[in-house]
Amino acid sequence: MIVSVHQPHFLPWLGYFNKALSSDVFVFLHTVQYRKNYFQNRTRIRNIDGQSLWLTLPVHAHLGMRIDEVQIAEPRWRERIARTVEHCYHKAPFLPAVWPPLKEALAGTEDRLDVVNEVAFRSVLGLLGGPAVRVVRSGELTATASDPTQRLVEICRELGATHYLAGQGGRRYMRVDDFERAGIEVVWQEYDAGTVTYPQGGGEFLSGLSILDALLHVGPAAAREI
Repeated sequence: MIVSVHQPHFLPWLGYFNKALSSDVFVFLHTVQYRKNYFQNRTRIRNIDGQSLWLTLPVHAHLGMRIDEVQIAEPRWRERIARTVEHCYHKAPFLPAVWPPLKEALAGTEDRLDVVNEVAFRSVLGLLGGPAVRVVRSGELTATASDPTQRLVEICRELGATHYLAGQGGRRYMRVDDFERAGIEVVWQEYDAGTVTYPQGGGEFLSGLSILDALLHVGPAAAREI
């Protein structure tokens, strides 16, 4: 069984979903420290001029706060997000099919960052279709290790993993020997954003955008293939 673990991001890029869809179980690691000005509360989209634009959830956060403690700061964030997406992608062919269910899902969430990110993530998985991926919140598990590698090993053990699917960033800190001693094989994700292209409505192709960009331009089926 393949397990992957990732901190919750806001409408993340295609590689994030590649990792999830390559797993049997995907764990939302929402019980670790919030990282300011990162992808946990923002994502990149394409504006009407073909330029990169940050789509951001403003939050109340202070140093040392866990992700699941972070609240969204702006009462009307849903309306602002919707206006921005609808303005930037008003010509995108799949806007009428893709955006309404996502917009409705966001409308029903509480104003907590990890909940918003999880709801958006599950909604995108539903749009993409395909084999079901079991999504687990780290707070539902018993892993208590503060060391990043040991935390991952404990999570994998509890879920009965035979393989751990790791992002390339894990090479900087993960001790693979710890997984091997636990009988878990580490598999490194291979997803090269530089080789991925799809129609974006003209102009220079921008890589690394939110999966929302692909969904709105080429639709769920093609986005899943990408």
